[in-house]
Amino acid sequence: MRTVLAVSLLASLAGVLQAHDANPGRNRVATAENLPSTWDAASGEGVLWSAELGTVTYGGPTIAGDLIVVGTNNERPRDPEVIGDRGVVMAFDRRDGTFRWQITHEKLATGEANDWPLQGVCSTPSFDGERLYYVSNRAELLAVDLDGNTVWSLDMLAEWGVFPKHMAASTPLVVGDFVFVSTSNGVTDDGRVPAPEASSFAAVDRVSGLPRWSAASPGADLIDGQWGSPSYGLPGEREQVVFPGGDGWLYVFHPATGRDLWRFDGNSALVGGDVRDSANRHAIVATPVFHDGTVYAAMGRDPEVSLRPGALWAVDAGGSGDVTASGARWRFEDPDFGRAIATVAVDGGIVYAADLNGFVFALDADTGEKLWVYDALAPFWSSPLVADGKVYAADTEGDVAVLRSGRTLDVLAENVMPRPVYASPVAAGAVLYLATSETLHALGVQ
Repeated sequence: MRTVLAVSLLASLAGVLQAHDANPGRNRVATAENLPSTWDAASGEGVLWSAELGTVTYGGPTIAGDLIVVGTNNERPRDPEVIGDRGVVMAFDRRDGTFRWQITHEKLATGEANDWPLQGVCSTPSFDGERLYYVSNRAELLAVDLDGNTVWSLDMLAEWGVFPKHMAASTPLVVGDFVFVSTSNGVTDDGRVPAPEASSFAAVDRVSGLPRWSAASPGADLIDGQWGSPSYGLPGEREQVVFPGGDGWLYVFHPATGRDLWRFDGNSALVGGDVRDSANRHAIVATPVFHDGTVYAAMGRDPEVSLRPGALWAVDAGGSGDVTASGARWRFEDPDFGRAIATVAVDGGIVYAADLNGFVFALDADTGEKLWVYDALAPFWSSPLVADGKVYAADTEGDVAVLRSGRTLDVLAENVMPRPVYASPVAAGAVLYLATSETLHALGVQ
């Protein structure tokens, strides 16, 4: 089920769209330099500043001008008049960590089925140079200015009747006049799909917040929540936006029209059991990455689902229709490589991928050949970051491995944080921004 723009409006949108998002392909590579390899959060060595968050932090950190913005919960309230369980977006001054503002969101009345307690805002905000865009715990897509004022809000529950599985958690993508978002429509705990005709993927007007088009592609075939995020690419001058599906398919559309371009079944070479058993099938939670005409996608599930062998695909982005049989450039499988929710990073001909088994793999980007593997002994929810010749990989035990990027494993440091890390680090200038579950840190060479 899809709603498409009027023909007259489509004609005005011809041509290549400008990507307002600084990283529309979602590749986890930064151009920062002189970043630290070691620090000590306990003593403060290498810590430029720290700022208190809630007690669970999944969203961000996101760099937005002079701000650093994070999605967290309200278990350590900044405002004594705003207490209780809420989703919170907090903004801090990048220079010294001074608290600037917050936006809070009440919990959904439907409870843990759609808005799990104490999880806060799970969406990582996106920044287009003017506004921030994020999805609240109430499945609202919001645009806010740099003073924390809401410019517009779209209630995806009211608009499309979506059913988020436990939480809404997509990172919006801003390209041209559009904001693209996964709605988080999903299944119940017993696998039922309450809203098979509800939109799964959508394009919204960047200025007004009005829906432009939407698609319910997975329909009744959903096997999990759809917390993944879209990415944008321009292979062969054919612009496209790719969405990860809660049924294990990649769905790719023309950004302005919502027209189907191609799709790919990530369960087509299932590892570890009967495809008819939904426990064996994968969804795609990790954000697909566009790089040099290829889409890299790691297969995964809700981390609470039992761990199974995983797979990572490299898919040619130049095809049309169902490219399952023809589009795969390679598929990576390994006895140690499990399901993944972390987004990969591609740099220097190498794909860096972290999984829920607690491994970081380095793969040849052209062939999928395994170059090396690092064992962190704890699961990765956070996505690895490549910057300054290093790979930063933070696990759920709070350990942050700093590995030298390249075709040979070289462990530069293993830094211990006082709390788990679920959010993915970012870097700018000579500063690494890292959020544990409770604290935002700015790390640098002192």
